Amino acid sequence: MKQNFRGWAEVASHLRDMANSSPASLVNEGQRASLVAIAERIVSNGVIVADEVGMGKTRIAVFVAQAVVRCGGRCAVIIPPGLSFQWRSEFRDCGSDVLPVVRSLHGYFEAWNDEIPAPWFNQSIVMISHQFSNWRLGPNSQNWRWCLLPEVYAEVRRLADGRMPRGYDDVAYDRTASHVQRVVAAAKSIAQSVPSKINNPARRLISNLSDIGWTAALSPASYGDDQPLRDWLEKVVGLGLGAFDLIIVDEAHKNRSRDGRLSTILAKVILEGAESRRLALTATPIELDVSQWESTLARLDTTEAQRVPIVAATKCYARAIRRVRLGWRTNAGVRTEYEEAATNFERTLSPYILRRDKREDEDVRRFAEISGLSEYEYRHLREVTIEFHDLSPAWRQAVCAAEALSVVREPAIDCGMKRLRLTIGNGHGLASVIDQAFFYDIEDDKKQTEEDRTHTEVAVPDPVGDLELPDTPRSAWWASALRNALANNSDILFDHPAILAAVKAIEQETERGEKVLVFGRFTRPMRALVGLLNARQMLRAIENGDFWPQSKVHEDRRGRDFSEWPAVHAAHRQLQSKVDLSKLNEILAERYWRKMEYRVRFREELLSRLREGFLLGKRSRPDGADGRSIKRCLAVIEAIKRDTVSAVGDVEDDERHMALLARAITANTDHPDAPDIDLAKAFQALVAAAGDQDSSEDDKEIDAKEAQEIWKVLAEYLREGYSSQLGGFARLMYGETKQQTRRMIQLAFNRPNSFPRVLVAQSLVGREGLNLHESCRIVVLLHPEWNPAVVEQQIGRIDRVGSHWAKALRMAIDDERRGADLPRIEIRPIIFKGTYDEHNWEVLKERWDDLRAQLHGEAIPARMMTNEDEEGKAILENIMKSAPNFSPRLRTHRSS
Repeated sequence: MKQNFRGWAEVASHLRDMANSSPASLVNEGQRASLVAIAERIVSNGVIVADEVGMGKTRIAVFVAQAVVRCGGRCAVIIPPGLSFQWRSEFRDCGSDVLPVVRSLHGYFEAWNDEIPAPWFNQSIVMISHQFSNWRLGPNSQNWRWCLLPEVYAEVRRLADGRMPRGYDDVAYDRTASHVQRVVAAAKSIAQSVPSKINNPARRLISNLSDIGWTAALSPASYGDDQPLRDWLEKVVGLGLGAFDLIIVDEAHKNRSRDGRLSTILAKVILEGAESRRLALTATPIELDVSQWESTLARLDTTEAQRVPIVAATKCYARAIRRVRLGWRTNAGVRTEYEEAATNFERTLSPYILRRDKREDEDVRRFAEISGLSEYEYRHLREVTIEFHDLSPAWRQAVCAAEALSVVREPAIDCGMKRLRLTIGNGHGLASVIDQAFFYDIEDDKKQTEEDRTHTEVAVPDPVGDLELPDTPRSAWWASALRNALANNSDILFDHPAILAAVKAIEQETERGEKVLVFGRFTRPMRALVGLLNARQMLRAIENGDFWPQSKVHEDRRGRDFSEWPAVHAAHRQLQSKVDLSKLNEILAERYWRKMEYRVRFREELLSRLREGFLLGKRSRPDGADGRSIKRCLAVIEAIKRDTVSAVGDVEDDERHMALLARAITANTDHPDAPDIDLAKAFQALVAAAGDQDSSEDDKEIDAKEAQEIWKVLAEYLREGYSSQLGGFARLMYGETKQQTRRMIQLAFNRPNSFPRVLVAQSLVGREGLNLHESCRIVVLLHPEWNPAVVEQQIGRIDRVGSHWAKALRMAIDDERRGADLPRIEIRPIIFKGTYDEHNWEVLKERWDDLRAQLHGEAIPARMMTNEDEEGKAILENIMKSAPNFSPRLRTHRSS
């Protein structure tokens, strides 16, 4: 644990040098300004980087980490599950290699085997998962999971007085077992690495171990949650990670509770240096209420004395916003009150927070200049409305019953009814009410439900599959009406009004060549939407005589919900298709096999073409990570060659690994006759995607055995991702979708000319960590959320630096398109008109306005300014000028 940190003044100097000298390919002007602003603040305290989604917060954090390392310090990067791949990529782009993320105790102890170059405490940068402290320990836990504490205790005792504790050799666990051996090795190296200086935090912790007692440390029951030795184990594990000078907390708004996993890591596991600082990254430092500023600032390890004036200023500012929205035109007093509150809000928060928003983005500013619209209007919010009079009788009855249940007030009400009320109360739309009541899947939606609990301040009951009738008569009658309306049709989901409205909106966009990202919450409706979109596209292709990349309509042994036929029958009825369904499989097979000669030739030539593509790339990039990655891919190609045999027996063509590999590579190139080097790049991306997202070492050279294992894993994910897909026009990504499959879908969705054209993502898995912006600018909200911060995260998947929208905008401007004709980011919520759905969407927009007022200084929503006269516009302009601004760039830059 060598700590040679030279201090924050030197780090600040390095940050300024980096801001001035780094190439434009690594940092843009806004990021340079952020580095300078962090340099000004970090000498005194930690900093929240609260830039809007997609503006490059990770790159800023990587530069700060590098500055700390250059000054002899150490950095911990605490990240949500699944983001290691992106963080490692950012570090590599900036010239640093870091080890895979520490996700579990097993991975933690792997640092004490022969393959890791040094223990964690000797690594300059260590990445740690938010879930790292999720240790389920108890009386029956395996010994290696808890015995680090007694082993460190024993080694400290030996180093202090030359002998082990009495009874050391008589413990109940076997120290020769492989897992325990690593724990023993870890304990010895940890104890021996602690500096002797009495003021060192690690030495102070070690010195206090004597308070435990040897016998007490040998009880596995003492390590469970809330047990006496749990805190000690967490602290000793932190010793093995070493003391950190900089702690970077990604998605710092998550898991705010004191006993949450992220809070545990920060408070108990991470060992801070004498002058450590925290850098918190979050696009949404608050989500629902200004009181959340306090928990966000606590992530910086601020004191209560520091937080008290800030919290007071945020509450005062929130009151001033509400008053100025009501009386801005007629009451000069509320305008003055707002100006004073905004000034104080900015003054108290500025030492701790930086925020750039999209109004500083070059493309957004150019959009405003060319279109004549405001900077806010590069995003276009257009509701997809469902009119009551357009519904079928069954769905009219269901909607009326759901509406009635939302307002019934009876003292005795069952769990299902409570769920309906809470769902509406939290802002979920009517479509969500019906879906949660009838189409909830207890297994597939489990992770989404768990995530919802961490984001709601209301205790939501556990969902159940069916509504039980309550004893009270009014609720019973309406529940019965709702159930009867929907229960007699097994294919009712394919006629779900929200799904049909989504299909119409999506197909309007895809027919214009756009890709569409859809967010939902419940898996069964999302699966129905995907099946219906695919079936409709297939039938259209058959009618038009076009090729469809599928040899038959697939059944599924899991049952009707997973068969493709119900969606095909529904699509056939909706489209009034002329296709003879009794002959559909024959037609599909005939057209599929018609192209067999081309596909066989492509597969036969594929490996040699991949090898040639990599050899061309290797000659242009012989050294470094790219060169090593190419060597790795060439080794995998050789493994595929050894494993490839002619098809035998009744194995179907589209299930064989080489066929699936060819299909995947074709899906990840922009045209069918792509050159060899493009095929090689697609293969390289697939190999990286198939790796473990949190531990892939895709630049490591490998031997034949390791290459064979990589091919085995890749083949497994190809089978999951590219077989039995209904043409792949639309794809589903939900809580049970594996990380590698998500990355494969992400790769294909980001290609402009490939399937899928539509990605339907469960909110849980799609709203963070995925970059889906390269070929998509349209978001459809099938189940609109109640939390505006979540909606911001969803939109942020496509509203990012270098987005498809930005490229389309530049092309449109070059084509001399102007005004409203310019492309925009499209946001399309599905809303039942005239119901609680519409009301709750209005509530969400109000919450959204409050969020923007806190984070953007937008006291008066832009939509309220559209029809103002000159006097009103002048008043509003003055209000805007006094708005708080946390941008690291000059205030005049924002208003220019």
